[in-house]
Amino acid sequence: MEISSIFLDLIPYLIPLLMIGVGTDLDIDSFKNLLVNTKSSFVGLLTQITFLPIIGIVTSLFIDNQSISIGIIVIMCAPGGHISSMYSSLMKGNVALTTSLTVITQLIAFGTIPFWLNIASIFNENIGLQVQINSTELLIQLLYLVLIPVFIGMAIKHYFPQKALNSQTSIKKVFTVVTLVIAIGVPIELSDIIFDIFRSSSIFVILNLITIFIGINLISKISKISEEDRMGILAEGTLQNFPVAAAVASLLGINVITIVALNYFLISSILIGFYAVYKSRN
Repeated sequence: MEISSIFLDLIPYLIPLLMIGVGTDLDIDSFKNLLVNTKSSFVGLLTQITFLPIIGIVTSLFIDNQSISIGIIVIMCAPGGHISSMYSSLMKGNVALTTSLTVITQLIAFGTIPFWLNIASIFNENIGLQVQINSTELLIQLLYLVLIPVFIGMAIKHYFPQKALNSQTSIKKVFTVVTLVIAIGVPIELSDIIFDIFRSSSIFVILNLITIFIGINLISKISKISEEDRMGILAEGTLQNFPVAAAVASLLGINVITIVALNYFLISSILIGFYAVYKSRN
């Protein structure tokens, strides 16, 4: 299904700017947190880069519409979203752990996303036929789109620390505004087709969220990590990075993926939002 959208076409140009902002927010503490809390960090990374993609791949096997099935896989392979830290705070989770996991998964996304898309094409040959994945090309594109801009942001922070610090509030506001503009603009612009895709993908999005919720709680119980760390990982694992998923959709030339990712973003934000408010009051 070919979809033309001004808002979707803007995403590949916006992502590098947002990633530069991410880089200006990085410091050594972002990596120290993972080393200090090794068990919880391992559980969080294992969940984000292994458990979630596997859920996406398994789910895709039960979806007839291949574009939607690819969309589910891509959003499950995307790194954690920036709003996860806010939700982690509401849930009384380990915000430092959540933030560190978000940073690391974003830095390695250029490699993990092509890897899992290739794994998915092995188990579901229709996905391979439609996507025609060129792993090297996709990896290089994501490298330029995500990793290099982050390093540019880190360089800005190193050489102009005060300017980087002063820009943080503005960058976060811009990121929030851009996400909201896309989340609102796309449904308005594509109102004639978007609700069919929403309706077809919603059940699978909700099933994925339930599976993630149960899985993270089970893994946390087995690994005996603290309640605070469990909440931090739960926030990270359920709130994926919609803009990055949208950028991958653009690189693959399948804009339906963006609509599926948007649906996931909206549903997860609402459901986990209710849970976060509930936890904040208890």
